[in-house]
This record gives sequence, structure tokens and C-alpha cells, in this order.
Amino acid sequence: MLGSARRSAGAARKSAGAIALVMCVAVSMAGSAAGCVVARELTLPAAPTAEATAVSEAAHSVVRVRGVASSCRKRLEGTGFVYAPERVLLNAHVIAGVDRALEVVLDDGRRFAARVVAFDPEIDAAVLRVPGLTARPLRLTRDERTSAVVVGYPKGTTVPVALPARVRPDQPAESYDIYNRDKVSLRIHRLRGVGITPGMSGAPLIAGEDQVMGMIFAAATDMADVGYALTAAQLEVVATTGRSATATVPHDPCD
Repeated sequence: MLGSARRSAGAARKSAGAIALVMCVAVSMAGSAAGCVVARELTLPAAPTAEATAVSEAAHSVVRVRGVASSCRKRLEGTGFVYAPERVLLNAHVIAGVDRALEVVLDDGRRFAARVVAFDPEIDAAVLRVPGLTARPLRLTRDERTSAVVVGYPKGTTVPVALPARVRPDQPAESYDIYNRDKVSLRIHRLRGVGITPGMSGAPLIAGEDQVMGMIFAAATDMADVGYALTAAQLEVVATTGRSATATVPHDPCD
């Protein structure tokens, strides 16, 4: 059972000078604590033809997100996915404080300017409006499966990787907002068999041809193959708000 948890990557990122490192959850499980994983090389998994085809098609809707936060002198990079026409869902900590050159990049190299239209630092979720983006939307689903595939962009890569994961049913967790100020309650999936590295924040947990059952937001450090995803149900309010929003919303300061 997942016990008390908090996001603890902020200090680690600043001291190490890392950019867009996936936020960590310090989790109490059988008396152990967790922090940030060390990045390692990722490779595409072998998969049955039908599954590989579905993942490959879904990957065209997964994007790189890049921007510059002048106030903290950071160039930020993460992953997001198209979930509605011209809308990308991603982690709030990836674009917190970004005030220049915010864009999404498709797997074919096409680039689109973006604006933040929904921002929730407690849930760690945000929505970008991306005019002209025509990638096929993926659908959030509350259906749960015991296996899924995480698709995302490790920092510095231009082609998404697909990582198979074993998924536990959704469970409650206590954490803090992206600024480590206020305690929040979350619904999350715990993943095994996947190493979360810098740049993978916001990667979708794909459970079908176009279905997303969660979004990566954290990683464990005592177990390199353990990650955490916000459930689709947890993301629904932010996703609904961002679906029709057009005005840019505040998203300061940097985390």
C-alpha cells in the first residue's frame, strides 16, 4: 500500500543543475524512501505486431515540449500528448515559469508555437493550446489494465521511445504541489519495469490504440524500474478546462 508521499526533486535538480528532470515522489513503502532515478539508455521493446502498430500510431500524437524560463535561467524540456484538437496535456512543472520560445515538436520534426491555457500546480498538470496542430487526439480512459506502454522523449532525443510497464490499480497518494508548499491528495498508478529519465515528464501511459490511462509525473530512486503516473480520472478537470480555453493563463514562477 502506498503511504505518505511528497515531491522532492526540486532541490536535487537545482543542486545538480539538471534541466526538466522528472519530479520524484518520496514514498513510504515498507519503511523505505524513494527519490530520483539515474538516467540510463532506453531502447524500444520487442512487441507483438498488433501492439507495436498501435503504439507506433499513438506515438505520432506524443510531442516534445520545449521552452525557456528567463527568471530562473532554464531551458526546459519534457513530453506531452495531444488529447483534443490543438490541445496538448503535460506536467505543470515542465512549463512553470516559461516565458520564451514555448513550442511543441512532432516526431517528424514539425514545430508549433504554444500557449499555456490551463495550469494546475497542485495536480502537476497543464494544457497547451497549439494552433495548427493536426495530430490525432488520444483519449483519456478510466479503464484500467495491468500492462501498458509509456511513450515519451528522453531529454535530447528527437524520436520517442516506447517502454512496456506493469501497472498496479489506481491508489491514493499524499504529495505536495510542484513548489513543495501545499500538501495534496492524488490518485496515481504505480508502474514497474520502466525507468523514468529526464524529459519523460508528461509521457502518456498508453493502454490501447488511442487510449491513455495516465500521465507520468514522478520516478522512484530506490528502484530504478519504478515510476508513477497520474490517473486519467485525476487529469479530467484540467483536461476539460483546457479543452475550450483560449486565453493564456499565469504559470509562474519556476518550480
